[in-house]
Amino acid sequence: MGSIIPLPQPRTAPDLDPRPLAYALSRMAPGLTALVLPGEDWDAMMARRQAAADILDDLLAEFAAEAEAVTW
Repeated sequence: MGSIIPLPQPRTAPDLDPRPLAYALSRMAPGLTALVLPGEDWDAMMARRQAAADILDDLLAEFAAEAEAVTW
């Protein structure tokens, strides 16, 4: 007789590759990822966070370009 409680299905999603994020974070200035810097006002914080997002995007694209050039 089967159970009325369904058993969890095995994970079928592919494993995530942490290398792109590690690549990008190792090249970013630590202050960019801080929640709030001392003496920082709202506008400066939002500008810094936008800059951090842009830099992260550029670094992830750079990693992708380098990874594409390398044949595994």
